Parts: sequence; C-alpha cells; structure tokens
Amino acid sequence: IERSKAVVAMAPASSKEIEDAEQAKRKKLVLRICTSSFFSVCQHFIFAQSEPRLFLNLCDKDAAAATRLLGNTSGIVGLASLVVNQAGGKLSDAIGRKPGFLVGPLCNIVLGLLVFKNPRNRPLVTICRMLRLILTTFSNTVMCNAALADVCSSSELALAMSRIQTATGFAMLLTPFIEGRILQISPWSPDGIRYVYAAMAAIAAAHTTFVATQLEETLEVAKRATAKFDLKMINPFGFVRVFTEGTQALRRLVAITTLQMFLEGKNMSDVIQAWIRDHLKWSVTDVRNFIISYGVLCTATGMSATPWMLKNLSARGFTTATNLANVFAFSVRGLAASTPLFLAAMVPMLPGVNGASATALKAVAQDIATKQGFGKGEFSAWVNNLRALAGSVAPVMYGQVYAAAEKQGRNPGHVFALAGLVGALLPQALLMQMSDSELAVAK
Repeated sequence: IERSKAVVAMAPASSKEIEDAEQAKRKKLVLRICTSSFFSVCQHFIFAQSEPRLFLNLCDKDAAAATRLLGNTSGIVGLASLVVNQAGGKLSDAIGRKPGFLVGPLCNIVLGLLVFKNPRNRPLVTICRMLRLILTTFSNTVMCNAALADVCSSSELALAMSRIQTATGFAMLLTPFIEGRILQISPWSPDGIRYVYAAMAAIAAAHTTFVATQLEETLEVAKRATAKFDLKMINPFGFVRVFTEGTQALRRLVAITTLQMFLEGKNMSDVIQAWIRDHLKWSVTDVRNFIISYGVLCTATGMSATPWMLKNLSARGFTTATNLANVFAFSVRGLAASTPLFLAAMVPMLPGVNGASATALKAVAQDIATKQGFGKGEFSAWVNNLRALAGSVAPVMYGQVYAAAEKQGRNPGHVFALAGLVGALLPQALLMQMSDSELAVAK
C-alpha cells in the first residue's frame, strides 16, 4: 500500500517534468526559427543602400527612372510570389518545413555570385533582385509563420511572432556595418557595390549550414497532409477560400492585416532611400548610423515594449494603439525635408513598425483558421500571398507617386502620409467595425 501511494505521489512530478521538457523544446525551436529569420533579413537588408545606388547607376543617374524601376520590379515580385507561396506552403504541409527553409539561402548563394560577376548587366541584376526577394520572403515569412504555428499554442503565438521582430532588429544592427564598410571603398561604382552581393552570398552560405545542421523539423510526420499535385496546388488565388469558406471574423481579420502590410519596410525602403539620399542629403555614413540606431531601437522595442503590450492589452487594444501611432508618425515624417522631423517621427511607430501592428490579429486569425481545418502551411501561404499582393501594389504606388511629385516640383515626402492612410488609418476603420465577440473567437 505504501509503495502504491509513493507511485501515485510521484505521478504529478513526472507529468510536470514532461511538460517542462516540452516547453524547453518549444523555446529552443522558437529561438532557432528566429535565428533563421535573422539570417534571411540580413540577406535582404544588406542592400538597403547599395541596391538603390546600383540601380541609379544602371539608369544613368536618373533618380525618377531608378525609383520607378525598383517599384515596378517589387510589383512583379509580389505577383510572382503568389504562385511560389501557394505551391510551397501547401507542399510544406506534406513534406515538412525544413526544405522550404533551405530554398532561399541556397538560391541566394548563386544569385549573389551572379551579380558579383556581372554588376553592370542591368537585365541580369534586375532578374536576380526579383528572384532573391521572392525566395528570401518564402523561406523567411511563409516558413517561419508556419513553423511557429506548428510549435506554439495560440496563447504563445503572438509573443513568438514579436520575437521575429527582435531578430529583424538584430539583423538591422549587423548588416549596416558590413554594407557601409564595403561602400566606403567605392560608394557609387558597380565594381565596388558588387562586393555587397558577395557578402550576401557568404551570409546565405552560413544560413544554409545553420538550417541543415541546427534547425529541426517542426511538422511531425503524423500531422502532415497528403500532397495532391494538381492545378489547385499552384493556384495563386487559393487565398480566395479565406473569403468564401472562412467565417466573417476570419475574413475581416485577414483584410485588416493585409492592409497593415502596406507599411512593411521592404515596401517603403526604395522611397525612403530616395528621400534621405536626395532630399535629406545623407551620406553613406549617415545612412549607416541611422540604420544601426534604428536597429537598436527596434531590437529594444521588440524585447520590451511590444511583448509588454501584447501581454497587457487585448488584441483590439494593441492593434488600435499601434495603428494610431503609425497614422501620426507617417503623416508627419515627410511634411518637410528635415532630418530632425524624420528622426522624431520614427519613435512613435516603433511598437508597430514593419508590419508589427498586425502581430496580435495575425495570431487570432491563425487560431481561427486552424480550428476551421485550414492547413497551417497553406494558410500561412494564403496570408503571405495577400501580403505579396500588398507588396506588389505598395512599392509601385509609392514609386509612381514619389516620381510624379519629383517631376512636378512638389514635395515627394507626402508619399509617407499616403502610406499611413492605407496601412494604418484604413485598417483601423475596419477594426472598429468588428465586435468584441468576433475577436474573442480564438480564446
């Protein structure tokens, strides 16, 4: 009898040990997913200054033409991503996430070396830019979101997504040193800029090694779907199912978070670089110091303010606070060609910068979608296809508005106010139409 009592008494402790071990495993996987995202952002952000400079050189120093070309290629990237994200996301539900994590860095090794060898070949450089953006985004956002959904519970997902923002901040701290040091040698010549592409290839090689040796598969074999290789698999408009089969709450949430993606850094980067280069007259060193400072602030915010807000505010409260802060910041940052104004406007947008304003609602939408039976990889692909649509429209719209204002002698900085209108004010108006019961569905 005493022995039986001892066994019964030990059972809860054993159960707790198992739970603690599972939690430790989840934390390790989240950290490694964030590390993979860090590498991906490095491969994207290392071109913050160099690629606009290279395209300006390839367009014979015509700033309007370069801005327009960069915007148009970003639009093509958004449309092409529809097919890649859909097919890759659905395939990852069948074969696992790890192959998807490897696609981007493996291809970036080749693309970086191609541009390094041919920096004056405008068609080749343009094609390599588009492929890099498509595949880096797939291996980063699509795969990271799906993998986090595999690993985290609904209550943990929003915080895990905020850690991705912290990883982004760390990448923004590292890459300006590398890029700035290279550009100091020859800041405008393609023969000097090409070494940035070689650096990107080296980062991609390190990323490939990390994923191959350190990142575990997050999708268990028992939970994998059966792949059906048909036209539906590559249907770029599979996300329509969200609006035809999803609940009203899911439809509204996806619409709101898609609009918030108009403020993503990659959609704004081309016009930001043109603004600070041509109107604020920043040097390579000035831009590097800004990016580093911005990275420090993003990292600090991602490790403190954003998690605190997610824990202490409701999904509605967090989204409203970040939306309104973005409306204000984007409305004022381009009112005049003023460095102090541009820098001051950066502060209020930090908690919701780079699409972080969508963090809380994305977690709610993912939970609802999973409960409705949508595959996590497939739903991640649908959300990112809508994000890609935003990414195809936003840079073209911003680039065209900026170039038109430039040619007409008007202030092109008003393009930032346009971004705040579409990416913050409009989604906030839609959020106000949702009831608390719709936002509580996932609880």
